[in-house]
Amino acid sequence: MSRPLLPAGPVLTAPLLAGLALVGGRYLQGLYLRPLPWADRGHFDELGILTGVYLVTDIAGRLRWLGQASRLDGLTGRLNGHDRDPARRATFAGVRVLHLDDLTPTEALNAIEGRCADLLDVRQSMKPRRWPPATNWLSLVA
Repeated sequence: MSRPLLPAGPVLTAPLLAGLALVGGRYLQGLYLRPLPWADRGHFDELGILTGVYLVTDIAGRLRWLGQASRLDGLTGRLNGHDRDPARRATFAGVRVLHLDDLTPTEALNAIEGRCADLLDVRQSMKPRRWPPATNWLSLVA
């Protein structure tokens, strides 16, 4: 039996989300942990978010994508890229964001995304998706 194209992770409950509040360390600029409807993702442009870690859920609140953005067209540019994929567009219902400083070093950004994956315990449950290691996470964000 093959795994689904978009494997489902855990339902993002308040306790799981609370664990993410400290992950960004000194680079954290803001937390948007209430799900914004996928169709309203352009709101992140209004907030000026270029860099961050995002969590996308389906209609049942299950994590479907954990990723990062650090680009000139911002977080919304990255999310719009996902929206061009029909399977993702049909599945994605909400998005949450850890807004990070625009000058977050790549090594720290990778470690932050990896730490999120570890705290949400998705490395095994959401295969074949993969995330960067959280090696030296604390020393990178402290």
